Amino acid sequence: MAVLSRYIGFGALLLAVLPVHADLEAGVEAVARRDFVAALKEFKPLAEQGDVAAQVNLGNLYMKGLGVRQNYDEAARWYRNAAEQNEPMAQSKLGILYYYGLGVAQDYAEAGRWFLKAAGHGDAGAQTALGSLYALGEGLPRDYVQAYYWYSLAAEQGNPDALTGRSSIVDEMTPGQLDEALRLLSAVRQQTAKAEERALDLIGSGPTPRAGKPPTNVETLRSVPAVNKKTSRPKKRDQKPNAKHPDDRKKKQS
Repeated sequence: MAVLSRYIGFGALLLAVLPVHADLEAGVEAVARRDFVAALKEFKPLAEQGDVAAQVNLGNLYMKGLGVRQNYDEAARWYRNAAEQNEPMAQSKLGILYYYGLGVAQDYAEAGRWFLKAAGHGDAGAQTALGSLYALGEGLPRDYVQAYYWYSLAAEQGNPDALTGRSSIVDEMTPGQLDEALRLLSAVRQQTAKAEERALDLIGSGPTPRAGKPPTNVETLRSVPAVNKKTSRPKKRDQKPNAKHPDDRKKKQS
């Protein structure tokens, strides 16, 4: 069975070893050759049928205006459809839209709610954004323990913005707060180690998995907000050109 990256993101390479059917694979291949009009034709009918991967990819095309006129409302619509099916990337992207007020009313609390869902699935971008919201007290109570905790989880996945964010709050934390954050991290690491041991035990007791075809690399463009203490706002990375920060916009985005 063919195996291919199921998602096009915004700024970082994302690979997912998941089976795909012909139409979705054709859409991803169209993205790889930058034929976004063809990709749109492949993704849209699948998205309308409820395919989560197609919904995320379609949201990405509308978000960046690739193969279609840029439309934040439509991006939000398709991300929401996938996010409500518990898709972490869609949850993270919906959080971004709520944070900046793109296609939806700006709502830091709602952004935090979606970031929390995605962060719980291990999405490093959402974990970094969640750390920023806790550090700045935007939509969530200011909580350096939680900020340090989420920044650390993202940093362990190699997110450089999480490292920057964590460093920016260490001097403001009390020894007790730092100890509590480290205790939380220790507990989650122990849980992860136990889960990995159980998974290995299950693999060892079952048939040997068949080797699958390696995923195909697809260029992606993903963005997540990260801490920027100088402006007291998460900074934008790989934002669509000409999309201004909500504080600077005079007209509603369409």
